[in-house]
Amino acid sequence: MTYIRSDSKAQAFLDYLENNGIGDEDFRIGILTQLSRLSHCGFSDKGFYLSVVMGSKPKNPLEVMTLVQLCAVSDQTFAATERLESARNLEDKDLCTNTLTKLMRMSSNLSEAFQRRNEKNITVQNVSVSDGGQAIVGTVTHNAGQSGKGGTKSPLAITDAHGAVMPIMASNEQLATPVPIVQPPQRRPSTPTRRRRRA
Repeated sequence: MTYIRSDSKAQAFLDYLENNGIGDEDFRIGILTQLSRLSHCGFSDKGFYLSVVMGSKPKNPLEVMTLVQLCAVSDQTFAATERLESARNLEDKDLCTNTLTKLMRMSSNLSEAFQRRNEKNITVQNVSVSDGGQAIVGTVTHNAGQSGKGGTKSPLAITDAHGAVMPIMASNEQLATPVPIVQPPQRRPSTPTRRRRRA
C-alpha cells in the first residue's frame, strides 16, 4: 500500500479501494492521480471528487473509471457554464451552449451506464407450459423501482413499437374474421403542364 503523508482524504480513498478489493496498487494510484489533475485545473477540490466516487460504492475498477469520467465531465460542465455566463457575443454563446449540451448529455449517459451496471438481471431457465397455457419467449423487462412511487402497480406488458398489444383469445373464438377487399378507384395519370418562359 502506498501512503500519502500530506493528504488524509487521498489516503482514505486508497484504503477504501483496497479494502473493497478494487484494482491493484497501480490502478489505485492512477485513479488518484487522475482525480488530482482534475482538481488542479477544475472548479471543485479533490475531496469532492473522492467523496463522489466513494459515496457511489463502486464494486470493480470499471465502475471506478466510469465514476472518474463522470467527475471529469461534471467539472467541464461547470466550466462551460461559467464560459456561457461570461460570453459576450452570439457566436461565443452558441459555442458554449453546444458544448454545455453535449457535456450534459454525456453526463446523463455515464450516469445511466453506471446505474445499468448495478441492475440485477434474473434469468429463468426452466419453464413448463401445460395444455391450453401460454408462454412468452423473449425478453420481458420490468422496473421494480417504479412500482413503489405511485401506489398502483402497473401490470407487466409486452408491447411492440409497431403496433398495439395483441388480445388473448379464448379457445372457442374464431381466429380470423374475413374482411372484404376494397379496390381504390383508378386514377388517370396526369399530364405535366408546361409553363411559358418569360422573355
